Amino acid sequence: MTFGFTHEPLVHLAGSAITSFFRKIEVYGSENVPVEGPIIFACTHTNMAIDPAVLSNTIPHRHLLHYWVKDSLFKNPFMKVLLTNAGNIPVDRKNKNNQQLFRGTFEAFAQGECIGVFPEGTSHTEPHLIPLKDGTSWAALEYVRYLGGTEDNPGVKEGRPAVVVPVGIAYCNKSKYRSRLAVTYGPVISMDDYKDDFLNGDDSLRKATVKRLTKRMEVEMHKMTVNAPDWDTMYAAKMATELLWRKEDNLALADYADVAQTLVDLFATDDDRIDRLKATLVRYHQLLFSARLSNAALTDLPLPKDLDPALPVPVPGRLRTLAILIKDTIVSSAQFPFFVIPFLFHIPVYAIGMFGASLAEDEEETRAQMKVFLGLFLSIVMYPIFFFFFLWLFWSIPLAFPMAAGAVWLLNKYHAALIDQNYNGLKRLIAAWRVLVGVWLGPGVEMSIQSFMDDVASFAPNPPAVAGLPPGTPREKYKRPLHLPSRLLVRHVLRQRIEAARDLGRTLLELEGEDTKLKASFWLAERYGGEVFKPAVVPSDRLGEYEREWEQGIRQAREVVPFLRGRGARLGSANSDEYWAEKSGDEDAKSE
Repeated sequence: MTFGFTHEPLVHLAGSAITSFFRKIEVYGSENVPVEGPIIFACTHTNMAIDPAVLSNTIPHRHLLHYWVKDSLFKNPFMKVLLTNAGNIPVDRKNKNNQQLFRGTFEAFAQGECIGVFPEGTSHTEPHLIPLKDGTSWAALEYVRYLGGTEDNPGVKEGRPAVVVPVGIAYCNKSKYRSRLAVTYGPVISMDDYKDDFLNGDDSLRKATVKRLTKRMEVEMHKMTVNAPDWDTMYAAKMATELLWRKEDNLALADYADVAQTLVDLFATDDDRIDRLKATLVRYHQLLFSARLSNAALTDLPLPKDLDPALPVPVPGRLRTLAILIKDTIVSSAQFPFFVIPFLFHIPVYAIGMFGASLAEDEEETRAQMKVFLGLFLSIVMYPIFFFFFLWLFWSIPLAFPMAAGAVWLLNKYHAALIDQNYNGLKRLIAAWRVLVGVWLGPGVEMSIQSFMDDVASFAPNPPAVAGLPPGTPREKYKRPLHLPSRLLVRHVLRQRIEAARDLGRTLLELEGEDTKLKASFWLAERYGGEVFKPAVVPSDRLGEYEREWEQGIRQAREVVPFLRGRGARLGSANSDEYWAEKSGDEDAKSE
């Protein structure tokens, strides 16, 4: 297996595409990656072709990756030539014939090269990682036998065994334009702890050894990502994060996975108060989605400093919402003229990205891929056109060619520098208009909250829980729900926002003042001073898709709440009379 001339250009093109789509990509754990191969990079897979693009462009030491790719993509002659030249290895999913797969993999290992694999087997949109397949473990351990040799296969007797490096990609929002992600490279998994049982054991011990290695990878990949037992728990944690951290960047990417998993674990705890808070946050998420609003877009409506549950909080008045619309209009109008030139040049890219997303409305994991790669394709066409346009413009000037190239480069950099400010301003302006219309039209046009809740499955993401599904149960295909006119729900959104913020602050402060035990992922319990217990023995055929035969963790609420506050959560002190938004609200206003 060798890399052809197409490999590096494809990696660079993919890198350009993902850095244009995602606002911030941060890499952790680079010190875990060996300088020399052979290495298997076993990566999470929730975002289609975006995942290999991210992996290849963040990998330390400039390692090049041979990817395992499903063999159906090789049936097209053009794609076969392209994929083979780029160093990819076909995987026979239908017949599960691993001879060709292992032959190509072992050839790469023998040259000290690296393999990129996605052990989940398919990209998905689930609230947690799906069970890993054993192919990665079989390849790593069979290569040990290939090197060491047996009576039937003398082996090559040269080279060193491959190691496995688990990789977790944690997307803050995988299909949202200009969102963030963190890539974490986990500790090396050596074959030393597995090779003796695999080489010397019978078939049952060999299979058990493979399962043990797969489980090790699975645990490490969970430590680097965010996983919930069901969608409601994930949505509640998402809304709590957005309320506790007023701005997305206030929560450091280095803390994102631990903070989000801590909130997921909190909402998975069996407690009546937590269950009520969870229901409130889930309803807020459903209303936001259906009204085509986001919590971030409502930051111009600061939460009241007094969130006393005994005092009713009115919906913002007409004059307040009008003032916000005027302010956002002035701000957008003041900054947009500086952005108008790169905006006009890039309108076709925006348009085809939106068109691509519309083609994948029912496939969340495909939407970013369609946006990114359709935009990339059009950019490849358009930037040469820009070059020739500037060349025509500068033709009568000496050094026209370098000036045209410099103009294209400057246009790209100028666009990248201004896009976030203008994009966020536009979203806030649209939100301000929707809020204004809903408030000014009054309660006469709003949909009753009971009617909304009766049909919430049609209007908001509300997929069935998956924690109790036995192995092998087919998943229900995701269907993107309908949006409703914002005017029908705006007043409910604003009321629910206040209720969610009030309940979140009150519940967390109550828990902090008590000796309450919260459910925790065992690695977070180990990391932050909690307790870890061995799991109860449960037959594997009774375990749902989310359950694993892992240790169970517990953290104290009096540790969890300061943990959140210490990482920037807007939360007052349990020992003061301040409400949670009061202390942080003034500080945020000053920082702006």
